[in-house]
Order: sequence, then structure tokens, then C-alpha cells
Amino acid sequence: MRRWRFNRKPLQVRRRWLYVFLLTAIVLSVLAVVEWRLFFLDNSKMVPDYGGIYTEATLGTVVNLNPLADNNSFFDRDIHQLLFAGLLRYNPITKEFEDDLATLNVVDPGEEYELTLKEDVYFSNGDPVDISDVIFTYETLLKNPNFGNENLKQAFLYVEISVVDARTVSFKLPEQNMLFTSLLTLPILPQAPFSQALVEEVLDPDFPYNKKPYGAGPYRLKNVIPEDRGFYRVFMEANPYYHSGKPYIEQAVFYAYRTPEQLIYSHSWPTAFTRIPWNNLDDFEAQLYNEYQRFNYTLPRYTGVFFNLDRPIVKEAAFRQALAKALPIESLMESGWTEQRSPFFQEGVRSYPEGLDYTAGRILLRDNGFPYDTTREVRTLGKEGDPVRLKLITSTVPPVYSRFAQKLKNTWEKELLIEIDLELLSPSEFQIALKNRDYDMVLFGQNFSDNFDTLSSWHSSQSGALNLANLTREDIDFLIDEIRFSGAKSDYQALQDELDKLNPALIFATPNYALLVDKDLKGFSESWGTIRSLSNRFYNSHLWHFKTKLDWDWPEDKSRFIGFLTWWFNGEENSEVAVMEPVETPETDTLEVLESN
Repeated sequence: MRRWRFNRKPLQVRRRWLYVFLLTAIVLSVLAVVEWRLFFLDNSKMVPDYGGIYTEATLGTVVNLNPLADNNSFFDRDIHQLLFAGLLRYNPITKEFEDDLATLNVVDPGEEYELTLKEDVYFSNGDPVDISDVIFTYETLLKNPNFGNENLKQAFLYVEISVVDARTVSFKLPEQNMLFTSLLTLPILPQAPFSQALVEEVLDPDFPYNKKPYGAGPYRLKNVIPEDRGFYRVFMEANPYYHSGKPYIEQAVFYAYRTPEQLIYSHSWPTAFTRIPWNNLDDFEAQLYNEYQRFNYTLPRYTGVFFNLDRPIVKEAAFRQALAKALPIESLMESGWTEQRSPFFQEGVRSYPEGLDYTAGRILLRDNGFPYDTTREVRTLGKEGDPVRLKLITSTVPPVYSRFAQKLKNTWEKELLIEIDLELLSPSEFQIALKNRDYDMVLFGQNFSDNFDTLSSWHSSQSGALNLANLTREDIDFLIDEIRFSGAKSDYQALQDELDKLNPALIFATPNYALLVDKDLKGFSESWGTIRSLSNRFYNSHLWHFKTKLDWDWPEDKSRFIGFLTWWFNGEENSEVAVMEPVETPETDTLEVLESN
């Protein structure tokens, strides 16, 4: 029987070559992966990554979570800043207004503005923001006679609001006002939750929507938990529908304490501390082992003495000038306060009053027939007449107002030989006295953190309201109208110069503030700027992050594969020449580069 023999040698040879091929392929693949990784590392950068929890310890209480209410707290406004968005927003870096939910088109500067909603803008529940929500916020609510926020209602009383097309709304003003764009930052409310509500219910803090509101901001509310000791925990999560991109930090938790002592002794190393009283700040910061960065700031708030120009004594210009010359600025200043003489300091305006001069003040009084005999209401030219008596009021809250007022009383009585009846009133009593204008002088602070129109305090239309001095001058009104008409910063200085001549008030100080931020929080410094309210600190908060990762740093219009091949075969320098556009530089620049190399 014939046997067949199988020749294994060719098969072994083929297997050997197969192994060689596979091994070579594996080596080349590994080499390619390694080289690709090196190529990536050479053409990459660190970028933010998702994850982490932002925590903040602050002072405050939850009052009303509807952003259109007039009785909300400062802490409420922090929450509003994260939950809601407006057509425009304030940029604290540029100090200008920029597009937010809508794109601004100035049809007629100061008189007509059109705003077009951007594509793909949504509330945090996934519902689209459409033109009906804009009309509901600005027209249905603000122009309703029964709407509860009187200030907002008055601001839009004569503004004509109309729909231009499916995504565009027009605002026409009765007269030119270049400051109007600040009102277009108003948060847009969704119409749906209020479809069956009366307008009187919209701002009710117990209305279902206001218990857990939602807007188009970077975060959405998860829960508000009141604690037994009077403070709140507020939990938020990143809004996946946010039009500028989902925030990198996935959650935000706020601990709002009632007292500074609670905040200082109950915290557990949060990401940020805000609203710490200035007097406690240095000592508290020293206990944090240099883990936090400090950011100092001021707000458009100022304190001063306002003269009631309807009263017989203080309406005399010489009398107000005498008190201005006897204003003891240095002795008034306390820790946490900075001298500030202009109410428009955040617009870059300065006041240039004369220095302290008690003698000049007494001479002014003497040469103008003072003291004033309040009994017979006639001037007495000698010292034999009854002394001038003035009524100065202030509030007991905050306590620093009482200290300011007492120092002024002591100084003016001693140096100018006048008598001051100082009344320290409870907040409720003080508000009644303000409304009735029951004072010759009032020491008080003005806060324009949520109102960009700092001019109202001096316009005659606000006499008896924001205009605490009851200043009614046509020339001042004209300057204010010019600023609103032109928006020119130089006109602010002209107005300040006139106020310096008239002295309707003696502005003397603004409070200092600071917050502390964990150095591990990235992106905060880049978004920090000239804030006008503390809630402005959340500008671009969707870009804050704790985590980072490597990502491509490569032109979008260039092929990575071709760039990789060029990089692999010709080296890094040649690949850069191949993928980057040539840049022409002057000969001097080229020589400097060569010399430095």
C-alpha cells in the first residue's frame, strides 16, 4: 500500500512569515499609537472638564424667589442670577451690556431697540423660550395696573412694546434714554406656570411656581431646605439646556446663615465665603491657611447727609457751603469704609471739594447773617440771637449710621456754634420720616446695585421720593436729560461739578467689601470685574471649573492625519510650517527673535 507524506516545511515557512507580519503590524501599530500620542501631546492644551460641586457660605435668608418681586433679599438675588437669564446681561469686565438670550439691534439710539431671540434658547425644564414669554414678562405683567412692583411698572409705563416677527420684539421709548438697555437685563419668566394665575398672584412667594422657580439661567433649582437655627441650604444642578453650554461644575450648594458668627463657626471649608463683615475679615482670613484668594470690591452705594431744600435754614446755599467746609472726613472714616465724594464714582466721576476749614465755615455763616432766629424767623447778624437749630435724622440700622451722625453733630455744634437735634429712628419710623420729609438733614445711604440709573436721586421728578434733598433745579434736570440723551461719560462730570457748587448733599463714604474664593476654583478670576451688585460675581459661572483635561489645540480647518504624517516623517518644526499660515513680520521683529534664540 502506498503511503503519502505531508510536507510540513512550506506551511511552517508560511506561518513564520505570518508571525513576522503580525509582529511587525503589532509593533507598527504600537509605534503609531505612541507616536500619535506624542503628536497629540505636542498639539494639545488643558481645557475645563465636567464635575465637582461649588459650595458657598454667605449671609442671608430666602424671602421671594420670583425675580420680579420688589421685596426679595440680597440672597434671593444671588439665586436669581443663577436660575434666570434676560434678553441682555451686564458684563462686569467691559462694564457694558451684551447679548444674552437675544441679539440687540439698535434701530434708533436711545429711542427704539429690537431684540431677536437666539436660536435654541430653552428654559431649564426643556421648554423653548419664545416671544410669548418675552411679551408676558414685559407687557402682560409690567404694564398691568395691578402688578405689584411699582418701580418696574413705572419704568415701562410709557414704553411701547410690540412684536416684530416670531422671534423679535421692539421697545419704543417716548423720549431718548441711552440708559434704557440696563432694563433689558430683566429676567424672562416662563408664561406657562402662570396661565391660570391672577396678576396679583404672580409675585406671591407662596405661589407654586415661586416655591421652585425655573428660568433660562446656567443652573436649575433642586431644593431649598430651611434649618431650625434660621439658616437655609439651597441646592442647584447644572442646566443641561443652558444656551451658552452646560456648566462644567455639576452642582452648586449655598449655606445662607443668619449671623456672621454662624457663618464663621459653622462653615465646612466651602468654595467661597461672601458677605463676611469687614471687621471680621482679616482675622477670619488668617485662619484659612492661605487656601483662599481675596477679591476686594466696592458697589454703587454711598452714604451722605442730604439737605431738605424745602426747609428755611438749609435751603440757604451759604449755610450748606459752611457745613461742607466743616465736614470732618478723616474722623468719620471707620474700618471698612473709604472716602467717596461723588455719587457717580462707578462711572469714573470725581468730586473736588475744598479741604476741611472750620474757620472758613464760621466766616461764611457770619458774613451771611447766621445764626438764624427760628423763633421770629428773621436773621440776626450778631451772636446775641438764638442759635441755629437743625433736625438731623438717621436710622438705627445699620448701627454705623448712628455713629456717623453723632460725630457730625459733635463736630458741627463745636466748630460752627449751631445746635443739632439728632433723632435715631427705628427702620419703620425712619421710613415714615423719609416719606413725610420730616427732617432738615438726613444721614442715609443710597444703593444702586440693581438700578443703573444713578441720576434719579437728583431729578426734580423724584422730589419726595428718591430725591432725598428735594432738589428741583431746571439746570440740573437739563444735565440729567442730556446724559440720558447722549450716554456720554463726560456729561456725568459736568453734572458733578454743578452739584459741587450747590451742595444739596454731602456725600462722604462708600463701604468696602471682599469675598474669599478657594484657589482650586478655576475660571473665577477671568470672570471677575467691576461688579455693580454682588450677584454679578456669577458672570460666566458656567465656565468655572475644578477639573481639567487635555484636548486638541489644532486648527479646525486643518487635517490632523496629514499633520501627523508630516510631523512623523519631517519632524515637529516642518509640520508646523506645513499646517500653520505664514505670518509676515517686520525685519526688526525678525532680528529680535533671531537674537533671542
